[in-house]
Amino acid sequence: MAQLGGRDEIESLRIELAEVSRSIRSSFRSRASSFHSFTSMNSEQHNDDDSVEYESLYAAVQRLPTFELVTTALFDVKDEENVAGKKVINVTKLGAEERRMFIEKLIKHIENDNLQLLQKIRKRIDKVGVQLPTVEVRYKNLCVEAECEVVHGKPLPTLWNTAKGLLVGFTSLFGSKQEAKLRIIKDVSGIIKPGRMTLLLGPPGCGKTTLLSALSGKLSHSLKVSGDISYNGYRLEEFVPQKTSAYISQYDLHIPEITVRETLDFSARCQGIGDRAEIMIEVSKREKQAGIVPDPDIDAYMKAISVKGLKCTLQTDYILKILGLDICAETMVGDAMRRGISGGQKKRLTTGELIVGPTKALFMDEISNGLDTSTTFQIISCLKHLVHITDDTALISLLQPAPETFDLFDDVILMAEGKIVYHGPRSYIRKFFEDCGFQCPERKGVADFLQEVISRKDQAQYWHWEDQPYSYISTDQFIKKFKECHLGQKLDEELAKPFIKSKNHQSALSFEKYSLTTWEMLKACTRREYLLMKRNSFIYVFKSTQLFIIASITMTVFLHSQMAVDLISANYYLGALFYSLVIILVDGFPEVNMTVSRISVFYKQRELCFYPAWAYAIPATILKLPLSCLEAFVWTSLTYYVIGYSPEVERFFRHFLLLFIVHLTSISMFRCIASLFQTMVASMTVGIVSILTLLLFGGFIIPKSYMPSWLEWGFWASPLTYGEIGITVNEFLAPRWQKKMSGNTTVGHQTLESHGLNFDDSFYWISVCTLIGFTVLFNLVFLLALTFLKPPGRSRAIISYEKYSHLQEEKDGIIGLDENKKTNDAPLKNNICGVPKIKDNYNPATWMLEVTSKSVEAELGVDFAEIYNASTLYQENKELVKRLSSPSPGSNDLHFPTRFPQNGWEQFKACLWKQHLSYWRSPSYNLIRIIFIAALSVLYGILFWQQGTKLNNQQDLFNVLGSMYSAILFFGIYNCSTVLPFIVTERNVLYRERFAGMYSSWAYSFAQVVIEVPYLFIEAVIYVIITYPTIGYYWSAYKIFWSFYGMFCNLLYFNYLGMLVVSLTPNVQMAAIVTSSSYTMLNLFSGFIIPRPHIPKWWLWLYYICPTSWALNGMLTSQYGDIKKEISVFGETKTVAAFLEDYFGFHHNFLGVVAVVLIVFPIVFASLFAYFIGKLNFQKR
Repeated sequence: MAQLGGRDEIESLRIELAEVSRSIRSSFRSRASSFHSFTSMNSEQHNDDDSVEYESLYAAVQRLPTFELVTTALFDVKDEENVAGKKVINVTKLGAEERRMFIEKLIKHIENDNLQLLQKIRKRIDKVGVQLPTVEVRYKNLCVEAECEVVHGKPLPTLWNTAKGLLVGFTSLFGSKQEAKLRIIKDVSGIIKPGRMTLLLGPPGCGKTTLLSALSGKLSHSLKVSGDISYNGYRLEEFVPQKTSAYISQYDLHIPEITVRETLDFSARCQGIGDRAEIMIEVSKREKQAGIVPDPDIDAYMKAISVKGLKCTLQTDYILKILGLDICAETMVGDAMRRGISGGQKKRLTTGELIVGPTKALFMDEISNGLDTSTTFQIISCLKHLVHITDDTALISLLQPAPETFDLFDDVILMAEGKIVYHGPRSYIRKFFEDCGFQCPERKGVADFLQEVISRKDQAQYWHWEDQPYSYISTDQFIKKFKECHLGQKLDEELAKPFIKSKNHQSALSFEKYSLTTWEMLKACTRREYLLMKRNSFIYVFKSTQLFIIASITMTVFLHSQMAVDLISANYYLGALFYSLVIILVDGFPEVNMTVSRISVFYKQRELCFYPAWAYAIPATILKLPLSCLEAFVWTSLTYYVIGYSPEVERFFRHFLLLFIVHLTSISMFRCIASLFQTMVASMTVGIVSILTLLLFGGFIIPKSYMPSWLEWGFWASPLTYGEIGITVNEFLAPRWQKKMSGNTTVGHQTLESHGLNFDDSFYWISVCTLIGFTVLFNLVFLLALTFLKPPGRSRAIISYEKYSHLQEEKDGIIGLDENKKTNDAPLKNNICGVPKIKDNYNPATWMLEVTSKSVEAELGVDFAEIYNASTLYQENKELVKRLSSPSPGSNDLHFPTRFPQNGWEQFKACLWKQHLSYWRSPSYNLIRIIFIAALSVLYGILFWQQGTKLNNQQDLFNVLGSMYSAILFFGIYNCSTVLPFIVTERNVLYRERFAGMYSSWAYSFAQVVIEVPYLFIEAVIYVIITYPTIGYYWSAYKIFWSFYGMFCNLLYFNYLGMLVVSLTPNVQMAAIVTSSSYTMLNLFSGFIIPRPHIPKWWLWLYYICPTSWALNGMLTSQYGDIKKEISVFGETKTVAAFLEDYFGFHHNFLGVVAVVLIVFPIVFASLFAYFIGKLNFQKR
């Protein structure tokens, strides 16, 4: 296109445009004042004058350079007197209200106006001879196989089956296991042609989803595919099918925290505009050459949807309108617990998310699930217009389409048993089956008839050859009949002729994986991540507030005035530093929940080629830097000087820097774990295992010198080690700790040496660099996991031996069962002027929803509600309601003796039976925690091998105490954390079933409490059996029982604590944050980091209400409270029992009270859970 010469000419043209635009608006104002006095002849004359002025204005627009021309259009404007005119506008700068008003103008009645809009666009394109790109999809001899593992018995995921499967899987490494290949798609061929609506029909399990996935290039790599699939003659590996086609899944995966409009805007931005800009430029060029002035509204619309990379686009408003989502555009999507859009709106959003893009081939999988027939008809009707007018390609799977929806399609593919029975025009399909001896009844929907006539169960009722006896006709016989008819032969002939690639439009297929540039993708993902952080700001504020409270408690527990600069106080300072590291480390744990909750949507969008993994990972990492800085600063500024660390300013900032990097490492590690394990239970399990492993090898609980030599590598491999080294070196090499002791050593060096942390000052910076290296490593693994791992939920298929044998014997044993739909035969009378009459065989419910829609009301100028209120029918119904609302004389009020059908005991038994089945069939929860306890008990046994009776000094006793402390705390934390998502899911079921009056919340809660007991009992037994002999405790039935009893009660109250927190919080993310804070208190006041005698008296009450302190008291005192062996303690000689009494405040004669308190805690937590789960309801729907 001709370009303007220089800047002066362009600027003068802009001035000219502005003047012409002002003159047109002035002309409109002058005519508006006398508009009503004009005759029709005068109106026509003025319309002609307007057209001349529009043409002159548009001629000036056409003289703009190409880069401005494609974004400049004539747009409606209103002045103060509400008189419409036109102005020149840059379509990239349209505001939200302008976009909404423009779409409202274009589309008032969705079906009719959308059709007119598309027709005008196509007419404009055809007028200048521009060819639209089309896609023809061919598949020939397509077969899809799945490898299934054959199992004996029911293939249910029970604990026993899963454990047996793990064992078989392990042994199969050295042998072979029985596998079977099942063919899902069996040698099918066909052509999906552009410009035609093709319906995919078939009973559930016939392979529809697999066929759609295969044709769209999104089939799982675990399935074996053979045969040919091509788009315009190109094989799938020769272009990017994910960008050329759009596969719309039957599952609705969306981020719940963003709105409907934001979801579509992000999708539109990532998918790009395809060939719209090129078509717009070519159309404008040819129009200029031919002197054609387009419709200003159509020109504005086409230019507005042809601009790449906009945050908000007119195409989003268009899709919102035609899908009926404009009424909920600013509503968050929501989920099971957060109020959001309805299920039907969510289904429409799933469709809109992909059709908002420029793809030319649509593969839609049961998009009508959850929609009423009227809405389904409206959506399919809009798609029909799109396909017919723009020559798109569409293959749409519907389970049971209504007759009027079925009639919208041009072609039908009927599937059964993984084979295609019929592939041809819709208009001929009844004739085909009539030729086979089956006739569709007059009042029967054709779609229902088609799915029943291929079923062995329902086929006989449609037999209509009275002169011949009926016999079952199998799927293979129907297929043979189709291949022999003229349609089958014509299809074979077309497939035999290869597609001529020279006919392929250059823009029909996409050969680039992503639509946006690297920078644009990064900006789009960063903007969305920032938006999500703002939407979750309450969580971050809540976390920071909790950290503030914990820091305030901590600094008053380790108060500066309570500690001196000596060897004993140095031990307390060391505990305070270790506790700070633990707090900062655990503070990153909620990142597991937040990452897992979004990972399914990420994988969906990655497979759709919205963006690569790095575009998602980089913003998720960088935007968390300020949060890590804030958390570290809050903790350091509150605790550093109040606790009384070394007062030098540089050491304060070095302390802050180290905690900041530890927090970064923590959230990077948990994000990495979530990306690797993908599910909530598995990620939380590995996350807690990681925390425990880091703490065990971090150098505080057990010093490096006490570890087995062959496990010392674990010390150097733990990121917490470098946090421990850096923070202790920064403190204990300060001048105030250089006080000389006997043996020519200082207090600081002696403290560091006793814990295996005796490093010089240079190790601070080595630790900082190493932690940065760990952060980079974790984020790199996070990126690689997102890039290469498969989406969650794609586990290997299993089939029972009995089922597999049955399929081998009967090839045609798959039967599709459909719901029976009955049509009301009552006559529908139409007495309202302008309302169209119902058509023959039309669904009355659909007709009523259509004719009473808002768009029809606006078109007819009526309000059906007002018409009904003024009718005699309304008065009759009102009288009827009044009469039926008055009780008959002598009648009693409806009364039930109880609220629930069963008494409390029966409710409890039913709930317990249900929970038993649920737990037995939840190996991801129960089997994993049993394996977790066993594996970590083995690790404890190895790390603390035979140290139970080797007591020579205080550090030996501290090591044994450390093993008990870490087992009590982290076995409990693991059970508490993993129960959260499980109880959240159960709570959703409780809300629904309690509302239905099935049982009371008390019956559910007590069943939930009781069902945990046997599993926790098994965990405690496993712990004792493994750790007691390996650590080498004193052999005594009394001591063994106390070890079991302490751990069992500990697991009980931690589990019930998790259940209690769920009952008090709205979602699993908040529950995880609250429990994380609880863990810090249970850790601080356990009696290990700071013993009871040294806790300030104003915090002693927290020590006594902390369950971990009683468990540690019971387990340690029962084991060593009666041991009279003398050991060296801080330069003195004391018996073990005396040291426990003096240092920890543990008395052997107090064990009876400890035993009672240990069992009281679980009872209290369980009772509170039962109370609050019934009183609080967080389901805001």
